[in-house]
Amino acid sequence: MLRTLCICAVLWLWAPGVLAEEVPQANGGEAIRLFLDCQRGCDGTYLRRELTFVSFVRDPADSDVHLLITRQSSASGSEYLLSFLGQGSFEGFGQALRYNSSNAQTDHERRVGMLRLIKLGLVPYVVQSPYADGLNVVWTAPAAAEVAVRPGSTAGKDPWNYWVYTTEFGTELKAQERREDDQIWGSMWASRTTEAWRMGYGMDHRFRQRDFEFEDGSTFEDISRSSGIYGFAIKSFGEHWGVGGGLRARSSTFRNLERGYRVAGALEYNVFPYSESSLRALTTGYFVGAMRLNYEEPTVFGVLTEDRANHGAWIDYTVKQPWGDASVELEVEQFLEDTDLYRVELSGELDYRLTRGLTVRLWADAALVRDQIYLPASGLSDEDVLLGRRALDTGFETRVGLSLRYRFGSIYNSAVNVRLRNRGFTNIF
Repeated sequence: MLRTLCICAVLWLWAPGVLAEEVPQANGGEAIRLFLDCQRGCDGTYLRRELTFVSFVRDPADSDVHLLITRQSSASGSEYLLSFLGQGSFEGFGQALRYNSSNAQTDHERRVGMLRLIKLGLVPYVVQSPYADGLNVVWTAPAAAEVAVRPGSTAGKDPWNYWVYTTEFGTELKAQERREDDQIWGSMWASRTTEAWRMGYGMDHRFRQRDFEFEDGSTFEDISRSSGIYGFAIKSFGEHWGVGGGLRARSSTFRNLERGYRVAGALEYNVFPYSESSLRALTTGYFVGAMRLNYEEPTVFGVLTEDRANHGAWIDYTVKQPWGDASVELEVEQFLEDTDLYRVELSGELDYRLTRGLTVRLWADAALVRDQIYLPASGLSDEDVLLGRRALDTGFETRVGLSLRYRFGSIYNSAVNVRLRNRGFTNIF
């Protein structure tokens, strides 16, 4: 009796739409056609190998189910939103599931957990296909210790109090007969994320040395350094507002900055609820901050040390839908004591499916630059310019790109073959 009740409960959790309404039949009595739409964090090869009861297709127009997977950072890892969008005979029949992964998980553990949830989400569709006869329900009652504790829950205590710590150290050594390039870097950071607060702090350092030997036997040494430390705290107010503050210390040879210190605060409003941010967000905000700047060389304003205050505002729109992705942002910054010093930047990106197999991608950004207060008065040497050792004086910055992608042939995309993948054995030089 208990087993029967468990099976019924699982079926109810899996497919509420099946119990509530009549589900249309799959297309032509064939296996469910699935289009996997996941840009980050998915192992497509693994999913195609394991999901043998569906047919993968390479275009959403050919699918019965469009599986859109989006990702955003969570307290201790990532949260994936799995949106099952019915197509064709399943039009209007969909659901959404959430999968939370931990930074402590291996890639294999993460993909196994995602695979399990995808299988659950496909059940209402697969039961209408010839593969329904192969479905079985197995219920494993979790032990008390395995029950997850959500942030803010009193069901248990987190010994780390939701703090997650990460460290990274690395080095890269490259050498040729007349050139050497050595780098070393390291960083440490910590973060704490709950529904009410997002906090973090960290530090980083990078050192790079390049040595060159010219035809006449002379040598040139280039050394660049950058380091920093930061901390911030952001308080949530409902589903639309966020208020934060933070501080930072920084040094950078590229920016002619021996030491710099900054404290700032910001306010943000999201037109849509933050719970929908993995699919869409329309945010606007304002910030204000103060800085103490110590330079390595006197600047074009003739100073080695100065105090500055600046403020700015932005508006940003991001959307990820079955037709593709789009984002656009406008940001304005200005120094308070000298309003002639400012920066205006507009950026955008669009990835849009025009029709079956045809996708257009457009990206562009442009900035009006009037705030380079850090430029050295002595100017730049030829070596500085050629090696990119120092920032260049400029009034604008632009970037634009366009690409078209067209795919044709078989609609199916289920076969898995990773032999010699990414080996580049046909490369020249």
